[in-house]
Amino acid sequence: PCKICGDKSSGIHYGVITCEGCKGFFRRSQQSNATYSCPRQKNCLIDRTSRNRCQHCRLQKCLAVGMSRDAVKFGRMSKKQRDSLYAEVQKHRMQQQQRDHQQQPGEAEPLTPTYNITTNGLTELHDDLSNYIDGHTPEGSKADSAVSSFYLDIQPSPDQSGLDINGIKPEPICDYTPA
Repeated sequence: PCKICGDKSSGIHYGVITCEGCKGFFRRSQQSNATYSCPRQKNCLIDRTSRNRCQHCRLQKCLAVGMSRDAVKFGRMSKKQRDSLYAEVQKHRMQQQQRDHQQQPGEAEPLTPTYNITTNGLTELHDDLSNYIDGHTPEGSKADSAVSSFYLDIQPSPDQSGLDINGIKPEPICDYTPA
């Protein structure tokens, strides 16, 4: 179910399992930089039937459960754009390693780039992108500030390592009755 309103979920959108309605609401609220106000006490119930009654509380719930503003700012990348950007990052990283190796000839460098997973789940690729991007898009043209800020202000997904799963009871896949 959708983590915002409890309706049937359609997938992970902007980092959270949501329905199509909440996905669209969150996207529109971020694209238009909307400012909502709550006519009540800022604690409205958000469920499938009442989700359209208070935009302020719905947006606050979206943010509270971890929907990412940055994912909306950037939008989607085609596979071609992603591959092109990845190739540029790899090229930049190799050039940087060669420069570093020439400056410090005493140490061996790895031949292939490695990406270490950090505690918050992001890889070092973010650092590479931040160093490389400097306002460029995968096609090499100048990017607008929203794209640049995506790479420079990227936020990790909410840490879910502390979730308490002790109360979750496993359900059998099928009924088994020994004969």
